[in-house]
Amino acid sequence: MKFDKRINPIRNDLASKSYIGIIRRKKYVDGMIHTVISNYSPIYNKKNSQLSTQLLYGERCKVFDTSKGWSWVQSLRDDYVGYTPSKNLKKLKFNPTHKVKSLRTFIYSKPNIKSKILGYLSFNSLVKILSTKSGFCKIPNLGWCPSNDLTKVTEKKFKIVELARQFLNTPYYWGGRDSQGIDCSGLIQNIMQMKNINFPRDTDMQEEFCTMSIPRKNLKAGDLVFWKGHVALMTEKNRIIHANAFHMKTQEEALVTAEKRIFKTNGKVRKYARIIS
Repeated sequence: MKFDKRINPIRNDLASKSYIGIIRRKKYVDGMIHTVISNYSPIYNKKNSQLSTQLLYGERCKVFDTSKGWSWVQSLRDDYVGYTPSKNLKKLKFNPTHKVKSLRTFIYSKPNIKSKILGYLSFNSLVKILSTKSGFCKIPNLGWCPSNDLTKVTEKKFKIVELARQFLNTPYYWGGRDSQGIDCSGLIQNIMQMKNINFPRDTDMQEEFCTMSIPRKNLKAGDLVFWKGHVALMTEKNRIIHANAFHMKTQEEALVTAEKRIFKTNGKVRKYARIIS
């Protein structure tokens, strides 16, 4: 039996306890739940290798092994598995109340725009609000952020194209989900998660997840277009938005223009799909 190691916590030496009786390993680990306490935490397939994805602030993961400053983890939000710096994680009880709806929000030392900026949080980060004051929300162990940049975690009534357009001109970054750099599937996953859709991370996983194929002539805003290794979101009947390595940023353009260009490297479109009716 083959397992996709991107989303199954299986190594040559150990595996999650959930695989007992399914595969044979020297060691099985239950895993301890930790929360990301940095604005993002990179996940690598191997330590210090090519970036696979990123965990955002407030996202939780299961830690199965820790060694020399690295933790081998599985995200509880999208099941992705890999190595992340242990310093970015903390074992704590965390029940987020809100999520960041703006592309990026600053963290202030006081509920005042003139106070010191301590850092930032990106779109789709998860936070717990303790109190509000003067248009700011208090985030424990972090600081204050503008209330207008947050929404309740249960909120899902967003216009998907408006969410995506917030990322226009954001630099392209392979494996990125953070507002400072993002890739094509990271962009789509982020906006789907904002609508509380449990959307997978990589393009091939997303294509498989989207079971409703539609004819090209029926495309509308909110539909997805899949090539081999690439995905874009329809913003209008004939236009798309996508994070891409040609423009090296998130760009909106005519679908036909993208199809002609991408055909040279990735071939024809594999699927036109509808995820939101």
